[in-house]
Amino acid sequence: MSDSLGSRALGGVSATLLWQTLRIGLLGVSIVVLARLLSPSDYGLLAMVTAVIGVGELLRDLGLSVAAVQSRTLSAGEKSNLFWVNTLIGAVLTALVFSLSWAISALYDQPELVTITQVLALTFFLNGIAAQFKAQINRDLRFMVLGVCEAAPQAMGLLIAILVALQGGGYWALVAQAMVVAGSALILDVLCARWRPGLPDRRVSIRRFLRFGGALAGTQGLAYVAKNIDNVLLGVFYGSGVLGIYSRAYQLIVLPLNQMTAPLSRVAIPILSRLQDDREKFVRYLKSGQFFTVTLSAVFYGSMIGLADPIVRVVLGDRWLAVIPVLQALSISGVFRAMGQVPYWIFVALGLTGRQFKIYAVSQPIVIIAILLGVPWGGVGVALGCSIGYLLFWFVQMWWAGRVSGISTLSLIGSGLGLVCLIGIPVVAIGFAVTSAFDSAMSSLGVGLLGVFAYTAIITLAVPAYRRQLQTVFTILKRRRA
Repeated sequence: MSDSLGSRALGGVSATLLWQTLRIGLLGVSIVVLARLLSPSDYGLLAMVTAVIGVGELLRDLGLSVAAVQSRTLSAGEKSNLFWVNTLIGAVLTALVFSLSWAISALYDQPELVTITQVLALTFFLNGIAAQFKAQINRDLRFMVLGVCEAAPQAMGLLIAILVALQGGGYWALVAQAMVVAGSALILDVLCARWRPGLPDRRVSIRRFLRFGGALAGTQGLAYVAKNIDNVLLGVFYGSGVLGIYSRAYQLIVLPLNQMTAPLSRVAIPILSRLQDDREKFVRYLKSGQFFTVTLSAVFYGSMIGLADPIVRVVLGDRWLAVIPVLQALSISGVFRAMGQVPYWIFVALGLTGRQFKIYAVSQPIVIIAILLGVPWGGVGVALGCSIGYLLFWFVQMWWAGRVSGISTLSLIGSGLGLVCLIGIPVVAIGFAVTSAFDSAMSSLGVGLLGVFAYTAIITLAVPAYRRQLQTVFTILKRRRA
């Protein structure tokens, strides 16, 4: 079983990397092109809406898609009932958000937000229908298909956004992008799932999924408040311009983070869930997942800090230079948000979402308070507060995950911090050194990325513990080819 799971895990990671590379490429094109076609205020208006209504996406799913993936058994009747629950919640949220559009507009004193909110409300219904189709693809470990169903809608949405922006559509380009992504994703999920729902059956109970998913949704809801309170506060106190600058920096941090961690979780959770009763293998897979996640995040966000100036000049253009200090401050939070995937995997894979909710209820205020303390200093202050809050929150999560699961997380904490110190900090130093040595942004970026790649390759091969992780991957590869 372990060899089979190892092979499927590797296949899942390979497929994930392939499609995520494409999605990150599309994301890069989106950021570069649309930043030159749209203004900070355009992005600020969308950030105002999504910061408020985004919590509805968590309520729409209610954690039921993850519950379906995590469950050891799932009958046809349970799948159908889960589908109808997700669809009903999506329809209710569409109506609710539509009715709240005037209140959201009044909160920010921006009349344009009424129509924007009403149009985006439709995405809840579309995503509600799609939830269990996507969960079925994930549960079947069809990671290549899952990648197609996520990358293709992103490409279509980007194309439409560019066309609308070129016609002078302004913020409507971003609205159209969101709608096209939701609609095309639904179509692909339905076509590829190899499953069709039946009629709802009151005789089939889904209470166990509601308990699991409800606790997970509550946890994610608390996390969402902490992640988006910064956008709401900046929008209310500083307006769409400042929020637009902050949201661009935030997107450069969080969108690549989501492109990396969400698909890895789709691979990790079903694999780890199958190893619930074999703690030795569970921990071994968990350590490999942490090594992969933290190494990527340390390299990526270390580069974002050290090479922030040339990155902004090349990617966004000179009119976005105010993004640089915000981007550097937020990059620290990106590292610890990525590292927070490890305790998340423990909670979800072991069915401990109730325990996870308790620690989130107690510790998420740490992040919120840190952000509130930074508000007087604008976007940079909020970004620094966010980073400090997530650093503290990561420690709390790791401690609690170890306590409730019986897994020793002390070694995971040590190895995670070790990766940050041995890879992340030197990468930052390389970036600063190269930026100060070259006047050209393109030269700084090219030489800096080359130096970062060379250093990362050397350190991962030179440190015995890191080399063993690489050898584990090669071993699974050989078994898979045999």
